Amino acid sequence: MMTTERGIATLVGNGLSIAFNPELNLQSITEEVLRRIEASDGGDVVVAMKEIAERALPDGATSAEDFEVLVGAFGAESRTLDVLDTLAGLTKPSDKKLRKAIRRVSKFAEQVRDTGVSHVLEVIAERSHAYVDEAQSLYDLVTAITESFDGKVVIGNLNYDTLLLAALLMVCQSDLADMGHGYRRVKVLVDDRVEREVQALRSSSGEFPRSKRVQLLHIHGSLTFWATRDRKIHAKLPKEMLDDGDQWRAIREETTNVRPVVVLANRKDKAEHVAQFPFDLAYEMFAGGLVEADHWLIIGYSFKDDPVNSALRADFIDRDPKPSVLVVTYGDELRRRDVERAFGWGAEDGSSKTWLAINRGGASGVETTHDWQDFVK
Repeated sequence: MMTTERGIATLVGNGLSIAFNPELNLQSITEEVLRRIEASDGGDVVVAMKEIAERALPDGATSAEDFEVLVGAFGAESRTLDVLDTLAGLTKPSDKKLRKAIRRVSKFAEQVRDTGVSHVLEVIAERSHAYVDEAQSLYDLVTAITESFDGKVVIGNLNYDTLLLAALLMVCQSDLADMGHGYRRVKVLVDDRVEREVQALRSSSGEFPRSKRVQLLHIHGSLTFWATRDRKIHAKLPKEMLDDGDQWRAIREETTNVRPVVVLANRKDKAEHVAQFPFDLAYEMFAGGLVEADHWLIIGYSFKDDPVNSALRADFIDRDPKPSVLVVTYGDELRRRDVERAFGWGAEDGSSKTWLAINRGGASGVETTHDWQDFVK
């Protein structure tokens, strides 16, 4: 019998998206992005973008890991130029020509990055839907998660797509709070410099309503998260605004004053990105959810993301008794040892079977398995 106020912390990776739309496979996305980059027409920005893509992946996309390689390459140059500008200010503060040249090249690098990122996210946006047959299975899984636990349900979503958001809105909209502010609005210029009033992003944990027991946290950003270049305005754009492609085109043509807010970086640079708003807030909220919950559900995550592993490990190491953890993956690629290592569980700690179960059948239908029944009892 379910006890009162049992909470759950859930972490969702790309494996969940793939389960309900195989086109969201990262290798498939990378292949399509490379195809669009190659087919692009334009001036120096397009030439530079093609050169970066060719240099990053000379043999094309051959694995899911190539996604991070490509997106990391788009941001690397602009970060290097930021460092150069800082160094120029320290070593030659009076050399205005040098500073001006660096800033000019830096602006160009930003355009290249924005153009590349727009192609990446546009592909994801186009594929951000569950097939009709799989949609009900996703609803069933979300229903099982939210109804098996009557306390707080905190979901950390590593995906940029809106599949999980759509399912939660269908299943438990009245109980749901995401990072979009309920009533505070901001004005932004969208495609073709049209001013539009949209939701602001929540700026602190105190802005999450206590009456909403289900929290969805896009801890690495979302298709719908946007900000001005100076980061003074953070907004959540409606998904419908992104569906016709105009907003992605507006980035490339510089007719919008906002850019996507997502952690598109390689593994080495992610720690720097997640220390910035709004990712730092999402990590803070997710860490709080881990602390409060005795049940941790992890779906479709490879355990290769250092900041995420650190968040899991930070609470897990000091917990006694350990939380009950169910990892849902597909196939045998993810080893039990990989999971244990991510949590900081060593050989000297004994068997992990007292707290860790791994289901290898994938996300679709997991709520009907014995592993799930053992997890929620």
